[in-house]
Amino acid sequence: MLPSLIKSLEQRSALMQQMIQRLDVDLEASATVALGTQLSRAARTCAYCRSVAACQIWFAGGARGDAYRQFCPNAARFDSLPHKSKAA
Repeated sequence: MLPSLIKSLEQRSALMQQMIQRLDVDLEASATVALGTQLSRAARTCAYCRSVAACQIWFAGGARGDAYRQFCPNAARFDSLPHKSKAA
């Protein structure tokens, strides 16, 4: 039971990292937003996410466009965080 839970959390953490990279979220700047609570909430949401399969399929298909908004419970949160491309 514990090994499968750990594997699941690692998988979800990796998907969150991929999403942050794909969306070009500025982690350093985001850590200062609301004392980092937005990133903490995003991590918690990803840990309990029910859309893992949809997320994996989206990434496997090249993660094009904004289709993540249809399945990602963190979409609005990720969109509201600072982004590297917008910070420059």
